[in-house]
Amino acid sequence: MKSIQQPRSLVAIIALLTVVVACGTSLSLRKKLECHRGCYCSLFKRERVVMRCSLFNLTGKPLPTPPKQSKNLNTSIYLENGTIPALLHNTLSEYSHYRIVILSLKNNTIRNIYKHAFSRMRYLQTLDLSENFIAEDILKESFYGIAMTPIKELNISSMNLTNVSDDFFEHLENITNVRLTFRNNTSEFPRDALQGLRHLTDLDFGGNRLKAINLGNASFPSLQTLSFDNNHFYEFPNLCSSSIFPNLKHLSIQWNGMRYLDRNYYSCLKNLTNFYLNGNLFPELKSNQFSMLPYIYKITLSYVGCAMHTIERAVFNNSALKQIFFRKNRIWFREAEIDMRVFEGCPSLELLNLNDNVFQVTTEIEFNTLFGDLTNLKTLVMGGNGLQSIPQVITRKLTSIKSLALYRNSISDLKPNTFENMTKLKKLFLANNEISTIDKQSLPKDLKQFEMFGNPLSCTCDMMWFVDWMRKDPETFGFHKTPQNKVLYNCSSPVIVKGVQLLDLKMSEISCLMDQDVKIITLTFSTLLTVFLVTGAVMYRYRWHIRYLIYMVRYSQRQEVDTADYEYDAFVAYSAPDRHWVIRNMLPVLEGKENFKLCVHDRDFEVGKLIVDNIVDAIEASRKIIIVLSNSFAQSDWCRFELNLIQRHVLENGQRLLVVVMLEEIDTRHMTKAMRAMLQTTTYLMWGEEEYARKAFFNRLRMLLRSPTRNAGKRRLSV
Repeated sequence: MKSIQQPRSLVAIIALLTVVVACGTSLSLRKKLECHRGCYCSLFKRERVVMRCSLFNLTGKPLPTPPKQSKNLNTSIYLENGTIPALLHNTLSEYSHYRIVILSLKNNTIRNIYKHAFSRMRYLQTLDLSENFIAEDILKESFYGIAMTPIKELNISSMNLTNVSDDFFEHLENITNVRLTFRNNTSEFPRDALQGLRHLTDLDFGGNRLKAINLGNASFPSLQTLSFDNNHFYEFPNLCSSSIFPNLKHLSIQWNGMRYLDRNYYSCLKNLTNFYLNGNLFPELKSNQFSMLPYIYKITLSYVGCAMHTIERAVFNNSALKQIFFRKNRIWFREAEIDMRVFEGCPSLELLNLNDNVFQVTTEIEFNTLFGDLTNLKTLVMGGNGLQSIPQVITRKLTSIKSLALYRNSISDLKPNTFENMTKLKKLFLANNEISTIDKQSLPKDLKQFEMFGNPLSCTCDMMWFVDWMRKDPETFGFHKTPQNKVLYNCSSPVIVKGVQLLDLKMSEISCLMDQDVKIITLTFSTLLTVFLVTGAVMYRYRWHIRYLIYMVRYSQRQEVDTADYEYDAFVAYSAPDRHWVIRNMLPVLEGKENFKLCVHDRDFEVGKLIVDNIVDAIEASRKIIIVLSNSFAQSDWCRFELNLIQRHVLENGQRLLVVVMLEEIDTRHMTKAMRAMLQTTTYLMWGEEEYARKAFFNRLRMLLRSPTRNAGKRRLSV
């Protein structure tokens, strides 16, 4: 017991040290500072100070003083959700002595701001005035002092600015590289007011009530990021009426409920790299929807599937495209109007997210059409797709993938060497599937991250290697991030360990080896039983062949030289259905006209004698053997047995003894190996109903039956 407890103690010590190190790291990243009463101050990485204050009332009182470290370090101050009636000319004067780069005055009931209130803040880069109800003319004048700061980001959202004047931003016209957030529930785009901000680089105009925009001859030459999220556009706004956004790189028009996506309205955005279209109601996506964007890098078209009924071929056709997010659309990728070549023309695609679409009935051929050309793909996400197995095209062709996510599916089995071609795979996510056991050979080598929780794991000895791996390398399974997640790695079977966490599972190598011995013994007896049953079945199946061998042993002791006269010129072997043909066609010619003596079993076999003995005696007493071959002959077990006896006799006495008559073409289903060999090595006569065919048939048959000296009865066995 002592030897067992020591490793556990070691694990506990390592876990404790991990917690200590983690806490120490956290403390080194964040340190609490002495702060103004009612506020919380901290130091991050010894290079940035943060002060947060809320629910305060500063009516007639000075603003909270930052920590002394703020004089030498960049400082962020958040004075939010309190009461600051006004910002007078000296309200912020104390802050001029500190390196304040971020100042948030959000939701403080501010109604008045003095013109020069911010003019002394020499380091201010981000200012948030949102959720204060400041009159337009007062706010406009406050921009005068803001323009004297190195401002880079200004938020004036939720301030009831529904209709601003054309000169609203006149004091900010000379500032450069600024981001403006303007979410004010306005229904009209302030084109003329914003046009004065020619150096504006980022504009967030989401959360308004725009249904359309009229840009006229406006121009925003410096704008790189534009957002119209959460407006009321019915169709995509025309951004190409003139050269309005020549340098736009990021465009977001999400959650507008748009029904129409006209490529001509954004085709002019030649520098666009990121295009966000989530949450709209497009009924269709057309071919080459984005092909005109030469530098496009990322497209998101998620949450758009509830109204979509048509997806054409090569929608995303663009050699520059690197990332596609097409998730949460619930699209059935097998419907008639959904073209499986939707990703055709994307040779550079590296990331594809298809979460929560439906591939439950998609075939391997269709998967190959969908993914076959995406050979540069590095990340593929297919969670919640109804997959019952991993599509083969992924594991065989998409060998550049580094991260593969297949969680929330119905995958139940990982076959050995499943990922043998995916040599670059480092992250594999298979959580919440139906996998019970994992073969060590089925996983790729050198996995850095592997998630398997939420599967009905069978905690048998076959999983011992997996448990050892989890204990040895818990970081691979994410335990270092959220240790409590280990409860999701529970045993589902056998019943005795159901609900037990894998890391708490007690399995020893000795007990598993004992189980292995039992398995070997069971397997051995099962194998012997199987061999016995199979042998019996084979003997029954080939009982005629065995019987043939027995009779061959009985007649194997024959003399090498046969000196007796032959009783018959030929023995005729035929099936019962062909008896009429033998009597009507063959006997009248060969016996009536040609005076050959034939042995036919209906007439010449000795009554009371075993049929097998009759056959053997008839063969021995005949100079030639005629086989009348037909489909009925090929299907008869007795005829097959008779054929085996004849072929053995022919092998011993020479191929010249055999004459094959083909009454009809033999169906390949009835052809045995013996018949096929006989037809390949023996020239046969084909019966025909025409008069000339009959004459030719009997002429050849007569020549084959005629001996060099008609009545010569002695012959040598040719072995």
